[in-house]
Amino acid sequence: MRETVKQIVAEYPFLLPAGTLLLTAAVLFLTLSPADLIGGQSLGSYDKTGHVIMFGSWTYLFGLYRYVSQPDKPSLFTIFLVGVLFGISVEVLQFLLPFERSADLFDIAFDAIGAFIAILVLRKSVSNELPFSST
Repeated sequence: MRETVKQIVAEYPFLLPAGTLLLTAAVLFLTLSPADLIGGQSLGSYDKTGHVIMFGSWTYLFGLYRYVSQPDKPSLFTIFLVGVLFGISVEVLQFLLPFERSADLFDIAFDAIGAFIAILVLRKSVSNELPFSST
């Protein structure tokens, strides 16, 4: 499996940055759109799980992109911190928006849990001299 992913990344280097940008746009749409536009109450019971999945996925993809594209590899703590700061930024934007969105400290906590899980998976993914690099 790793060899297949390695080949795909080597053959199509635009996939990681494009995927990261697309996921960023999706996260921003889902977290900053009016609640009634994206399902309102029906999504409420999945809110915290959604935060873990969205920000975990975003942190993992961002971290993988950074590891593949940067000659000096970033620390996992830095990638974790960027994921958490992205979550905090979303909550600040929700606080500032004039419609049915509100900032929630628990959302930040679940964003951080997602980012932490992503770091654990990323650490395993990039162990042994970066198995996804094209070199």
